[in-house]
Amino acid sequence: MTGGLFYVYGVAFDDVKPPEDLQGIDDRPVDIVRSGRLAAVVSELPTDHRLGRRRHLLTHSQVLDAVAQRAAIVPLRFGTVVEDRPAAVQLLDAAEDRLVPLLESLTGTSQYTLHARYDEQQVLAEIVADDPQIADLHRQTRGTSDDMTLNARLRLGELVAAALEDKRAADAPIVLEPIAEHAVAHSVRQPTTDVERLVDAAFLVEDRRAGQFDQAAEAVARALHGRVRIKLVGPTAPYDFVTEL
Repeated sequence: MTGGLFYVYGVAFDDVKPPEDLQGIDDRPVDIVRSGRLAAVVSELPTDHRLGRRRHLLTHSQVLDAVAQRAAIVPLRFGTVVEDRPAAVQLLDAAEDRLVPLLESLTGTSQYTLHARYDEQQVLAEIVADDPQIADLHRQTRGTSDDMTLNARLRLGELVAAALEDKRAADAPIVLEPIAEHAVAHSVRQPTTDVERLVDAAFLVEDRRAGQFDQAAEAVARALHGRVRIKLVGPTAPYDFVTEL
């Protein structure tokens, strides 16, 4: 690489070897800057480059995930840029005491992210069937104008929201516990207001147990078929299991 800014994707051990044809932001080749036991995964960046587009974020993740297929890597926050190669070396030297043990703990593992979503019609039908007050309000408001039944609709919305939270609290362990048994660690992500959402969670899984982990996720998906849809993404870099640098 010549002079110019360096975009830093993450940090790995010094023996890391990214795929030869791996391209970074703006199709620049991915390279390695080494110091001591660590290596920064980088690509050159023009000094006038403006980061922030969605494609830049996607490339950031794609580079990290490609390297993670071959070696443990600590992702750096999107937008990490240093001014030159010596600055990249300085970054590595300053973080060596912290990153070496972290990389050792991540070696031989990958992240998988699970998204569990209710079938909306099914879960709402269950809620109506389980609660006589909700069922009564549902009958009152069905086929009527908003103005005529505003208070009833507001109350119905409150009760349905509360019932959904209770149902999530009961169903989330049914999803998580059988799968988490096959992971080193797991992290439940912050909930959203999406009605269909049951749970989003990240799992750190030993590569040698990836098959068992997949089988456990498939078993949960079969057991909840018709009520819950399970989507598993991975293997990826361990985004949820490192403190952002």
